[in-house]
Amino acid sequence: MGTRLRITVLGRLAVSRGALTAAPSAPKERKLLAMLLLGHGSPVPVRQLVDELWGSSPPRTVRTALQTHVLNLRGMLARQLHIPGDRVRRELIVTGNEGYQFRVGDADFDLHEYHRLAKLGESELRVGHHLGAAESLRTAESLWTGPILPDTKHGLPLQCEITRLELQRDMVQELRIESDLALGRHRELLSELTALTLARPFDERVHEYLMTALYRSGRTIQALQVFQRLRTKMAQEMGLEPSRVIQDLQRRILGATAYESIP
Repeated sequence: MGTRLRITVLGRLAVSRGALTAAPSAPKERKLLAMLLLGHGSPVPVRQLVDELWGSSPPRTVRTALQTHVLNLRGMLARQLHIPGDRVRRELIVTGNEGYQFRVGDADFDLHEYHRLAKLGESELRVGHHLGAAESLRTAESLWTGPILPDTKHGLPLQCEITRLELQRDMVQELRIESDLALGRHRELLSELTALTLARPFDERVHEYLMTALYRSGRTIQALQVFQRLRTKMAQEMGLEPSRVIQDLQRRILGATAYESIP
């Protein structure tokens, strides 16, 4: 196909070829392209695509309707990327026995690079290579340029996949924070962790990170205040106590005599 394709789905949904960029505007074509790309190059079953595009109310001629949207998507890619239509049909969006497949090939695909870097960073953290882990995980985070299809109503299949990716993004962020803490970047993390505790008010792990960063920055009272706010909020809104893990951290902070005492 000549020039290597660039595919983005972690934010803007687009397929680029050199200076040319194709981005569908019709909602069903946008969802169709997103479903195919989030399939990681594997065939996506027709039933799954139908569920995403029409939910529980598919048209009577649903196969024909799906084929029309696939045809429209292929035509848009061919026109905007200046690729012959038959090549798009044979080499890019392919019809198979199991459904439709977007053949990623050797394209520069942000989702594949994100997964590669996340896996690499996790492996580096596991063996104690904190600097390499922090760099890999931070680069992975940077590939997310915004929410996936924020202006399009998602069906259940697409929403499930987006939710799964967002949960993995949260995990990558937490692993990078662990790496940064291990590297002594306590003060640099304070604003990020404060914002995280506000966005995720019942997430004990991010509260643990903030308490640790505050304590290691010499701000013991504020670290203890973070715990108390969490405890009060959980009691008032959930009728629960914080877990033993974060309670143990609070006790260690109360009894510590040196900053290095808190892991």
